[in-house]
Amino acid sequence: MKFSDLITKNIHIIGINGIGMSALAIYLKKNNINVSGSDIAKNSNTKILNKNDIEVTIGHKPSNIKNKDIIFYSSAIKNNPELSEAKKNKIPHFSRSKLLQLICKDKFTIVISGSHGKTSTTSLLGHLLVSCGLNPTIISGGIMSNFGQNIYLTDSNYVVVEADESDGTIFKLNPNYLVYLNVDQEHLDFYKTYEVLKKKIKNYILKISKKSKVIINIDDHYLKTLNRSSSNVITFSGKNDSTYKYKIKSLNDTKSIFDFYFKNKKIKRDITSPLLGEHNVQNLTAILSVLHDLNLDTNNHSIMKYKGTKRRMNKLGKIGKSTIIDDYAHHPTEIKKLIEVSKLFKKKSVFLIIEPHRFSRLNDLYEEFLNSLKNIKNLYILKTYPAGETIKKNMKDSKNLVNDLNVKFRQNAHYLDNYEDLFDTLDEIIKGSIEKVIICAGAGSISNQLKLYYDSRKK
Repeated sequence: MKFSDLITKNIHIIGINGIGMSALAIYLKKNNINVSGSDIAKNSNTKILNKNDIEVTIGHKPSNIKNKDIIFYSSAIKNNPELSEAKKNKIPHFSRSKLLQLICKDKFTIVISGSHGKTSTTSLLGHLLVSCGLNPTIISGGIMSNFGQNIYLTDSNYVVVEADESDGTIFKLNPNYLVYLNVDQEHLDFYKTYEVLKKKIKNYILKISKKSKVIINIDDHYLKTLNRSSSNVITFSGKNDSTYKYKIKSLNDTKSIFDFYFKNKKIKRDITSPLLGEHNVQNLTAILSVLHDLNLDTNNHSIMKYKGTKRRMNKLGKIGKSTIIDDYAHHPTEIKKLIEVSKLFKKKSVFLIIEPHRFSRLNDLYEEFLNSLKNIKNLYILKTYPAGETIKKNMKDSKNLVNDLNVKFRQNAHYLDNYEDLFDTLDEIIKGSIEKVIICAGAGSISNQLKLYYDSRKK
């Protein structure tokens, strides 16, 4: 099947309101393909889809796929009546990865992957390629503030796409450039063990590097082992000998400044980025490596015009003396990086509110959560967001996490049982005349609740 085969078909997407599926639906619509979809509830993506004249049905039922020719479904879809109906009636049905394959085929594709940092890296690379005149289509896993949505559509032959390992999507793509940022214990519900995930990544990198460029971060312990796997593997680092390298000059709460090296020769000095923390310097180094290898250039003016991505250290605004920040961190590594960034606000009191996401993740990585959150002042932990899971016997939850932090490390972490508790806590924190920074992080509903809170309290 080719992408052009979809033009005469009626396409239906199950789970269309998801951040990934909604972007692909818009891509289809902009290419004059008749597309509709369904989901269990409305969200902010529903409005974007409706603005693009895409019909979204709330609720899943067999009648939703009547007169549909092809079904695509989100990896989050399980035991769905529409998917069952498609199978029963032998309607062709494919996962999201198939649709992404069709879009990227015959395009010059740059894929961004890794456990952490994909969305910010994808959107910033896309932004800089646009400023360079390449004007690629960009498919991101988050709302790109420079473009107002999670997809930027052009007629260019270039595509920049975010692809993760959560459902094996990435392993079905054949990009011209593959950027691998890091490898961590993530999506173990799908791969069962970390060793299986690492083996899949290794085999994929070996496969892609036979014909395409692969850019890897060798500050990552596992990726470093793949350093010499192919002549097409290009490396970047902040501390190891690599093709490209960065040296930090300054990190603060407004910007990051560093020098950029190619084969140990400084080729750019005082690169200035609005993104905070060394991990974002690392990601920008990956981007600069791609640009340099493509014989493209950028400058601080273009970099500083990058407006960020929603839910990634996204500053909602101020209430009184308190700055409210929304972030997506939900893995111990991401939380650790978030805490490092919070320490850059040296003249302000920082309050951190975490909503753990999935009982399985919390329990698989329980010790890592403890280590990332130990000795943190002004820490609040919300009830675990289940994301469709149910807690099993002997599993730990947020209450256990708070208790263990307080007992083992003698700290004063606080448990919040619901969003009403969250609102009450925020009301208490924002009181007074001291400058404060409140960071709320998680992949569940905490982001929407924080926006509701902010909109109800701002003046």
